[in-house]
Amino acid sequence: LPSIGRATYTITMEPRTAMEKELLKESLYKNRVQEILRKHKGFLSSSYNEDVANEGDDIELLKKQYSSERKIIDRIISNERSAFLSGLALSGVVFASVRFGPRYLAVKLGGIEKARALKEADDAARKAGTRWIQQGVSFLFEASFGAWAGYRGYNMISSQNSNSYDEIAKIPLCAGKSIVSEKICSEWVDLVHNEMSKDFWKNLDEEDCRLKDKGRWKAVLGFADNCMKRKAFENSYRKQHGMKSDDPVDVPKGGVPTDILQMLRKQRSS
Repeated sequence: LPSIGRATYTITMEPRTAMEKELLKESLYKNRVQEILRKHKGFLSSSYNEDVANEGDDIELLKKQYSSERKIIDRIISNERSAFLSGLALSGVVFASVRFGPRYLAVKLGGIEKARALKEADDAARKAGTRWIQQGVSFLFEASFGAWAGYRGYNMISSQNSNSYDEIAKIPLCAGKSIVSEKICSEWVDLVHNEMSKDFWKNLDEEDCRLKDKGRWKAVLGFADNCMKRKAFENSYRKQHGMKSDDPVDVPKGGVPTDILQMLRKQRSS
């Protein structure tokens, strides 16, 4: 009788709810966020820098107006620098462990005889002209593994650094002026509240959240919500002080109140 092969079937669970369907778009949304950041990356690092100033502007005054935002950005950069240095240190440790660890342990456990055997093997490979090939391949593997470990370590520390996420989300609430808010907020709010579905954001409320980076997405949403708060505060401030609709607002010390939207609703209802 002819043999009958056994077919293997892979069962995949189809998303059943709108929230589950939105989970499949996480990478797409992440790319859209990165597009906006790349588009405005100059302003994320320059703030009150001369590159942002117009001709005739008082640079010292600009520094003062953007000082609150600058402090936040400096803290974010410091957190990321710490994560990068930690990843670099981990890379070095892993490289050294992989390169020297096995030989050290072999000699430590095997004693003089093992050390002699390793030396003889090295001498034989050197005479055969293959020692440099062994060393090159070993170094390539060890360096690659060390770099991978360092990169993973940096990603892990950076993604778990909730302080950086919180700081980023707070930028639109800062006192003074915010070049980041001026350049990014409109496009960011449109992405978060119009382009991205509300069902995607409902995943953040799930106890067993299945988003790959919940902290990052909370910061993305928080930044957009704080952009709206800053816009509402600036509009109210302009009306109170008889300013034009496009006049820049220097937010007073203390920054934008986190409950500004509730405050304005109470004022309108009273």
